[in-house]
Amino acid sequence: MKLNKILMATALLTTTGIASADVVGVYAGAQKWNYDIDGYVRTGSENIDFNDDLGYDDSDDNSYFVALEHPIPVLPNIKIQQTNLEGQGRGTASQNYTFGSVPFLAGTPTVSNYDFSNTDYTLYYEILDNWVNLDLGITGKQFDGFVDVGVEVTTGGPIVSRVDFKGTVPMLYGKAQFDLPLTGFNVGSTMNIGQTTDDKINDYTLYFGYEGETGFGFEVGYRNFTVEFDDFDELSTDFTFDGYYASLNFHF
Repeated sequence: MKLNKILMATALLTTTGIASADVVGVYAGAQKWNYDIDGYVRTGSENIDFNDDLGYDDSDDNSYFVALEHPIPVLPNIKIQQTNLEGQGRGTASQNYTFGSVPFLAGTPTVSNYDFSNTDYTLYYEILDNWVNLDLGITGKQFDGFVDVGVEVTTGGPIVSRVDFKGTVPMLYGKAQFDLPLTGFNVGSTMNIGQTTDDKINDYTLYFGYEGETGFGFEVGYRNFTVEFDDFDELSTDFTFDGYYASLNFHF
């Protein structure tokens, strides 16, 4: 799901919220995340290091979310979040390795791209809703991305090997927030934890935020996104993207 789909979903939920403003709450936000990259990808027997082999260091990207909360006890609330994670790197192979069908020799200049963008579809319940807030639910984290690695040649452009991956990892979702009375300020944490037989993902934030009487607010915090894939559509990974973020939020 790209940004235009998120905006369409926001418009739909906004219409619903206006029609039932006394019983329905709509939350939306946009986040800028600056993160460091650490870890590796693999398609064969060699671990290809993001830093030492592919030349990545840090990057930044955007995330968007929209959530609908309602007073019907038996039905879960809904949250959709799109996180863009795309990058391009130039490095020098520190070892001999093979990615896909292309062999790389130590010392070879490389060019590479990754797309680990993902969409969270979350169903959750409000367990507590006062100055202490607690949400619990489940998330399906959906990937549809790729990694490619290429070697520069003098003519005809780079020789590139690309591995696509696609799938959804089920996760447990939780959010705890403490509102500082009479100030509009809050502190909290969100967490998605997922594990299957071959794959493991942790995605959590720690944040400090503010929401004014008009519903506009901000949030600053730290986010850690760790992925361990074991032959996830032929791609294996063990990497962490982590760093600080800032977001603008709206609630009505």
